[in-house]
Amino acid sequence: MKKNKQEKKVFSFRDVSLIVIACSLVMCFLGATLVYKHLGGVNFALLGQDANLKEFISAYNNLVDKYYDSLDTKSLIDGAIKGMYATVGDPYTTYLDEDSSSSLDNSLSGSYNGIGISVSSADTSEGLKIEEVYDDSPASERGLQPGDIILKINDEDTIGKDTAYLTNLIKSGKEVNLTVSRNGNLIYANLKATSVMIPVVESQLFERNGKKIGYIRLSIFNETADIQVSNHLAKLEKNGLDGLIFDLRDNGGGYLNVAENIAEMFLEKGKIVYSLESKNDSETTYDETNESRNYPINVVVNKNSASASEILAAALKHSYGASLVGNKTFGKGKVQQKESRPDGTTIKYTTAKWLTPAGNCIDEVGLAPNIEVSLNYDVFDQNDIYTDNQVMTALNNLVG
Repeated sequence: MKKNKQEKKVFSFRDVSLIVIACSLVMCFLGATLVYKHLGGVNFALLGQDANLKEFISAYNNLVDKYYDSLDTKSLIDGAIKGMYATVGDPYTTYLDEDSSSSLDNSLSGSYNGIGISVSSADTSEGLKIEEVYDDSPASERGLQPGDIILKINDEDTIGKDTAYLTNLIKSGKEVNLTVSRNGNLIYANLKATSVMIPVVESQLFERNGKKIGYIRLSIFNETADIQVSNHLAKLEKNGLDGLIFDLRDNGGGYLNVAENIAEMFLEKGKIVYSLESKNDSETTYDETNESRNYPINVVVNKNSASASEILAAALKHSYGASLVGNKTFGKGKVQQKESRPDGTTIKYTTAKWLTPAGNCIDEVGLAPNIEVSLNYDVFDQNDIYTDNQVMTALNNLVG
């Protein structure tokens, strides 16, 4: 039978929704960093006036309508978004698949549901060995210690079991009964999982030449890093500090507002933390808190100190008077906004460049240390901080 006219393609609600999503991603401008959020909107009535979007819709329409076989329209839109973000040419503007998105979210998560221990299953001939007990957790409150051996979980032997076995039991939300061996003595602990902060801060106190110098190392600016820094700082300051070493080596960044919160613990009210310059606007962030410190600070940095680490280091250097010790930093002077999509993927894009309190953009330049010193790997032992010549240089600089 001869057809008079080719029938027009009728789009389903799903197809239209996918087109709108893609269009909105192109049109929407969100001026924010990972936590500096500014919600923007799209006037969908004006979408048809954009010639580029018309071309995209036409190309999509032709492919869906005329391709000889069935197509996964969701994959088409995902591919379009991925290609669009890759075309920008900015390494920080990316489309992340589900696995990469999950990895990013996990690294920035500040807490998890558990009892507050990390265990090793390297040798399970005796049981699961506790490697670390987190502060303010059910395990620490019960008195569990690193080196303890978990012999049984709910009356089941742990010999030959891996860490996933314990993790799965804890995630069940039920009370966990542990039989623990410590130096041959048995300890019985009944614990229930709660929200536990993932530890990203470690600290200790140095005493030299009659002075007390605190040391804080921060590994990432996750959701609870500022709370943890505050807690460790309070414990150190009970001793009466004469100075502080802030170690930001190998810290690749994280949430901007967390870096801002930490800077405000030290700066005087009214001091500049950082500035942002976006496509259409510029804004300077000042310390608006009444909290501040006045003891000398040395910030230890290296080539892997990036992003939020550089923002904090620059704020302490220029607005507090701290000295940077170590090597030139990475040089990431841009900030990003990330958005999680319903399918588990993530889009991340640069929205602005940030400036130091001195008004400089350090992108691809980095922060130069006041005291240049490289780590001496010939003598360095990660289990002995006194072999860390960068930290020792900062310590000597503070004690005089």
